[in-house]
Amino acid sequence: MRKIFTFFLALIVGAGTLFAETKASGTCGEHLTWDLTGEVLTISGTGDMAEWDETENIPWYSNRLSVKSVIIGNGVTSISERAFRPCTYLASVTIPNTVKTIGGWAFYNCIKLTSVTIPNSVTTIGSRAFDECPKLTSVVLGEGLTSIGVCAFAERLL
Repeated sequence: MRKIFTFFLALIVGAGTLFAETKASGTCGEHLTWDLTGEVLTISGTGDMAEWDETENIPWYSNRLSVKSVIIGNGVTSISERAFRPCTYLASVTIPNTVKTIGGWAFYNCIKLTSVTIPNSVTTIGSRAFDECPKLTSVVLGEGLTSIGVCAFAERLL
């Protein structure tokens, strides 16, 4: 009887953890922080996003399946390579007019992303930045673009 009680108690505690709101935060650049509350990942501060040598080193990697929306705050000047690649459920992103570059593979395989507006401040979009985003059917490109990398929007606009 005690084993059954312990099993059900563990099951109840585990269910509470399963339905708890995701909350995590940290740094993602010299003067940038990130905060994940529920399904919204917010990048705040000033300057460039850090670069990570492996996708698994991205600070929000362990919470990647929780991210459904990304808000990049005013003051952020770059979106690094692979930044949101692991966020396969990402459906919306807000990019401010302070961002100048979007790195390669930045939104690769964000299979739920439906639209993106690239502000006039962005001059460069890296290779494969929005590749493998099959639901991306609306892309508004800003007038400041001078370079779009190879396959930046491959497998898009189906």
